[in-house]
Amino acid sequence: MVPATVTVLDRVPVTANGKLDRAALPRPEHTRVAYRAPRDPAETVVADAFAEDLGIDRVGLDDNYFALGGTSLSATVLMAEISDRVGRQVPAQWIFTDPTPESLAHRITTAPDHEADDALAPLLPLRPDGTGTPVFCIHPAIGLAWCFTGLVPYLGDRPVYGLQSPALTDPEARFADLGDLADRYIELIRSVHPDGPYHLVGYSVGGQIAHEMAVRLGSGTVATLTMLDSHLLGDTDLRIAPPTLAELLAEFGDLPAGDTFTAEQAADVLRRTGGLFDAVTAERVEMLHRVFTATVELAVTHSPSASPDIDVLYFAAAESAGDPTAAAAWQAHIAGRIDEHAVRAAHQELTSPQALAEIGPELAQHLLRADGVST
Repeated sequence: MVPATVTVLDRVPVTANGKLDRAALPRPEHTRVAYRAPRDPAETVVADAFAEDLGIDRVGLDDNYFALGGTSLSATVLMAEISDRVGRQVPAQWIFTDPTPESLAHRITTAPDHEADDALAPLLPLRPDGTGTPVFCIHPAIGLAWCFTGLVPYLGDRPVYGLQSPALTDPEARFADLGDLADRYIELIRSVHPDGPYHLVGYSVGGQIAHEMAVRLGSGTVATLTMLDSHLLGDTDLRIAPPTLAELLAEFGDLPAGDTFTAEQAADVLRRTGGLFDAVTAERVEMLHRVFTATVELAVTHSPSASPDIDVLYFAAAESAGDPTAAAAWQAHIAGRIDEHAVRAAHQELTSPQALAEIGPELAQHLLRADGVST
């Protein structure tokens, strides 16, 4: 987790509004690996796209996109460009599992077409290969686990999967309570790793689901339980009205939102963010809103069924300091201790590159310690 390079500035450039002017920052000089030229058209397309996106003269087969200065946000634009050039959909999450031109080109040319259509699958392979104990990341209320792609580079040589709402692909999917959903997710993780152990990471409502999974799996099977600003709500927190489309947009991060939105207006806001959402439709927004509303309803009516004999790593958003529904609320439902870390980001920003720069290294060390690896 040592920075790849350090650039000293006489002053920090700012915009007219006094905010950091990222476009005016000088591009850092990164250490490069020995250059290997592309050997076929697919490798050439990927290497050229990397170079253009990063603003450098050339990229070799072994150059890592992120080591050269790429970010999880810029990666979504890059992958959309590569999709256009190769004439097939290339899922944005592939850049996190295959960050060099050689490995990404190989996957593009060998992966079956249906892999490109699996972005909504209940079990999302963010990095299916690796030798370490696997990590399963449970979605926030929106039902999508795409937000965890930026966490993958921090976690070392281990499989990483996202768990997503089954209702995204099965409109008839219904769950009686959060425990019912937890059982479904246990089936999914056992389908790829039958015997455990497992590392569970839950964001927002996902932390509640992860806790219930840990209860049902048992502490001997769950190696670690990590929560990203998961609040334990009670009867006094029950909503009178369902979540709005504006609240849905807030789940995606710092997006412009108003008090009222139609599905088409919400889709337009998402399309303007680019990347993963450049082709979103009003129908897709309505589907996401249904999942969002149903998941929130499960969360606010949920009471933990037991206390797993396990410690919890808890990352609290900036606004959660002293909130009685945050880390403190979980102490009565955890047999071990809660290791709380404050993150300098709002709740909706906890999977942004800036927040993950704080969360990723701490989580990586926590997983290694649990696996018995000296750090």
